[in-house]
Amino acid sequence: MEMIGQLLDRRYRIVQILSSGAFGQTYLAADMRRPGHPHCVVKQLRPPNNNSHVLKTALRLFEKEAEILEKLGRHPQVPMLLAYFEENNNFYLVEEFIEGHPLSKELIPGSPWHETRVVQLLIEILEILLFVHNSNVIHRDVNPSNIVRRKSDQKLVLIDFGSVKEVSNQLVNGNGGSMRTIATGTPSYMPIEQFQGNPQFSSDIYAVGMIAIQAMTGLESSDLPKLQDPSLSSTGEVSWRHRANVGAGLSQIIDKMVHHFYAKRYLSAQEVLTDLKQLIPKKTSKPKKSKKQSNSVVQFNLTQWSKFLGIALAGCVSLLVLVGLLKALNRPAPLKAQAALERGVEQLKDENPSGAVKTLTRAVRLNPNSAEAFNQRGNAYYDLGSPQQAVNDFNQAIQLSPDYKNAYFNRGWARYDLKDYSGAVQDYTRVIELDPTDLDAYYQRGVVYHEQDNFKAAIADYTRVIELDSDQALAYRSRGTARIKAGDLQGGLADYTQAIRLNPDDAAAYYDRGRTRFHLGDYEGALSDYNQVVELEPENGQTYANRCSTQINLSQHQAAVEDCSKAIELKPSSVAYNNRCVAYLNLQQYPEAIADCSQAIALNDHDNKAYGNRGMAQSGAQNYTAAIEDYTEAISLNPNDAEAYGNRAAAYFQLEDYDQAIADYVQAIRLKPTYAAAYYGRGQVRAVLGDNKGAISDFQQSGKLYLEQGLTGGYKDTQYQIQQLQ
Repeated sequence: MEMIGQLLDRRYRIVQILSSGAFGQTYLAADMRRPGHPHCVVKQLRPPNNNSHVLKTALRLFEKEAEILEKLGRHPQVPMLLAYFEENNNFYLVEEFIEGHPLSKELIPGSPWHETRVVQLLIEILEILLFVHNSNVIHRDVNPSNIVRRKSDQKLVLIDFGSVKEVSNQLVNGNGGSMRTIATGTPSYMPIEQFQGNPQFSSDIYAVGMIAIQAMTGLESSDLPKLQDPSLSSTGEVSWRHRANVGAGLSQIIDKMVHHFYAKRYLSAQEVLTDLKQLIPKKTSKPKKSKKQSNSVVQFNLTQWSKFLGIALAGCVSLLVLVGLLKALNRPAPLKAQAALERGVEQLKDENPSGAVKTLTRAVRLNPNSAEAFNQRGNAYYDLGSPQQAVNDFNQAIQLSPDYKNAYFNRGWARYDLKDYSGAVQDYTRVIELDPTDLDAYYQRGVVYHEQDNFKAAIADYTRVIELDSDQALAYRSRGTARIKAGDLQGGLADYTQAIRLNPDDAAAYYDRGRTRFHLGDYEGALSDYNQVVELEPENGQTYANRCSTQINLSQHQAAVEDCSKAIELKPSSVAYNNRCVAYLNLQQYPEAIADCSQAIALNDHDNKAYGNRGMAQSGAQNYTAAIEDYTEAISLNPNDAEAYGNRAAAYFQLEDYDQAIADYVQAIRLKPTYAAAYYGRGQVRAVLGDNKGAISDFQQSGKLYLEQGLTGGYKDTQYQIQQLQ
């Protein structure tokens, strides 16, 4: 049922969907009974069926969660529970809406925090957790998205205690008996015991420690699992210190917070707070300045004053003469200044920026009030690769002429090169204020927004260019790229097509459209576009590498080998070697595949895909021990690589190491619940071990997934395996 606009409990008007899940949704709503209709958050739980036992269980668990939230909401940095009710066999919680931004907005990749700031962050989060834990509640999903910086007072607020999620998980288990908690949370911040469904209070402390590591290192959240060594000999330690500028005191505290074994972590938030507060230096009072003044005062008599005044007057006369002389010498020489300016502009046109700087410096000296001379010298400095000196001259030009449009535009270019993106946006915005039809200003501002990953604003500016001139092919191509990065693949495809219509010789537009078609699964269309790029730019090595990948997806493996060979001839790269490795792998030419993947690794030893592909080639050649080594390296580079775990499990199976095979299949399924081959492989292992019931269950799940994915061959295989076991 469409909920937008619905009135719940005759009070809460649904405004928009905030999030959605299998068993319910979270909405933003307006409280129609309070002045001003303030916003609140409504969380809905939909039981999986109308069975009376299920409904009673849901209501009991739901009321228990409401009681917990009622208790937690007494803390000023936890949202208050406003109401809970049942309506049409659905259950609803109403919570306080926290206006602000999530902490994730402050954790900018590539911008590590200072240690002092991290300590203050830890203290503020842990003080909230101290209250939560003292209320006998484990949050289970402490992560930057669930910590909001409240707009009204800039304090942190811990949100989303997952009540609906936990109730849902217990309902899924069915009969209401004793059951283990299903793992919930955000993987990058979850310790192992939480993955295993056994969360502790220290699990929340682990999550806070990982947030601190993210802040200290400036890493993406998705990169945090890579800090753990997944090899079999690993102690589970999080290796992060080498990526951060951190003192021994704080690093020891964080290491203890994220210890892999929960019993060896801090057992309470209070223990962490005690250690953290010892890192804060004690304030010392500054000595007060003495108000006592010197009693010695210089005394002048009348004669001394007379002599002093006479000297001063004489000096003033001399100064006035000197000032007049300087003014005369520095008076602008309009004709000479103009000649120097014109000569400097000619030198710029002749691509002689060094000579232009000298000539334009003379123009500035002859007429220091010439905004044009400063602007042109700024252009010369820019052409010489000195954007900061260019900015200085553009500043001077703008100071002399505040509405000088070209100076603002040129300063925008220079600021962009200096990565002063906000300054560049301001300059292009000023140009647009002075001339709302300036296509170049809209386009360049779009480029800056694009660089800032503000794709919505970039798209708006490119669209404005197109509205002013519908024949701007470059604007269509740029808007296409912005749309792709914003997730609108179809919109990007349409823009690339229009760019090609306006400029049929634009190789870059064909290339970009080819990549888009590839990601949309239109391999025939991608191949057609790459063919066009090869015609226009026959020496473009990257195009051959991409066409090689497309040929692989079309099962044209020999053609793929030829394309990758051409790419390697033009410009050797790890991508081209890796793609040719895959092509040889599909042709069952395992020695050639191993050689190419080895070459890819030599060029890029952090290429986890190359290790994984070489592992498959080693398995094809029945070198299972070498394959396991390659899969292990792939996993160390990308701990979330489900296929590497699945392939390593298959190699262990061939070596009859069934325990390790089972462990790897479990991890592969945890990372990718729709991994049909992993269920199939685990079924095979269980069958060998005599666990027919478990094997049948795995083959059934594998068959279901194969069928959903349209892989009927895999489905038939699972049915055959089930028949053999029954």
